[in-house]
Amino acid sequence: MERQPSSRGLELATAIALGLVSLVTALGVLQASTWNTQAARYLDDSADARDQSISISVTAQLKARADGAAMIDAQHYAELQDVALAANDLDAALAWELKLRTTLGNAYYLPPNAFDDWREAGFPADGNPVQSSDYLVAGFGPADALTLASQQLGGLGKQLMARAAIFGQAALVHALALFLFGVAGINRLRVARWVTLGVGAAVFVFGLFLMSTAY
Repeated sequence: MERQPSSRGLELATAIALGLVSLVTALGVLQASTWNTQAARYLDDSADARDQSISISVTAQLKARADGAAMIDAQHYAELQDVALAANDLDAALAWELKLRTTLGNAYYLPPNAFDDWREAGFPADGNPVQSSDYLVAGFGPADALTLASQQLGGLGKQLMARAAIFGQAALVHALALFLFGVAGINRLRVARWVTLGVGAAVFVFGLFLMSTAY
């Protein structure tokens, strides 16, 4: 005895629904796995950038302190040189010049001619080269850039992990849809099969909506 067309239609709809949900679930799991892998890479890079930033920042602080001390010594030598020049003591002036240039030569981040400009201005308190924007950029710029990169990479990693978590939730919803479609496939009551298919379809659509929120 041949089955009625309506029964065949139900079986066909059930088979199509099962295949479609299975495919979407598999693709969702694959995408979530890809996002988790990318997130782990971003978070590792973020941690590396943060560690490098801390190391460079500590080094820059130590060098800045050394440069600050060098500026104090250089200012002292310059003032003594001016006294020697005023007294027409060229030998002393030359000796102080040698100490001055040796001190400036050991500076780490001092911009060219920065001390000479400060000296010509009369050594104003707000004109110390180690407090200038150029000096701060040269000393702490790399550390700040790495800190910013670490924050951005960490943010990207967290975003991808959040997306993967949403797809994981959607996979659970689709598992429920698969269960409902499976029940519909074995149910012999036509009305119950249609109802189960309808509920499964609603659950499947909700899963798709949940996945869309990840973008």
